[in-house]
Amino acid sequence: MPQFTDEELVAFADERLAADRSVALEQQLRDDSAFADRLAELLAARDQGEHSVGELWRRLQLSCPPRAVWSAFVDGRLGDGLSQYLRFHVQVVGCRICAANLADLEQPSQLDDSTRRTRKFFQSSAGRLRPDTD
Repeated sequence: MPQFTDEELVAFADERLAADRSVALEQQLRDDSAFADRLAELLAARDQGEHSVGELWRRLQLSCPPRAVWSAFVDGRLGDGLSQYLRFHVQVVGCRICAANLADLEQPSQLDDSTRRTRKFFQSSAGRLRPDTD
């Protein structure tokens, strides 16, 4: 049975644990009630208000760039330094939230949907906006 650290258990609860480790951890939670109790105790202790700076940083995702930055990355509009950080953030740190944003933005249909929504919005407004008659 794989061993999991307390940090991995909390990361699992926050959906920040790598997918392969999450699958193994979830299976162990199903099979071992003492392991499930350990996770419950960790979450209860965390939620009592005693937080380290590192934990707050992770929970609030302070190192995660906003979606607009990921969009600029996909479009190739960022410099080398920031692009390297973004690759590091996804590939080395393994941020699942940013990886999901990146995967979503890399889909060509996403850009087409955005353009289509914008056009539809402006077309639905056409004729409703009157020129100023003053």
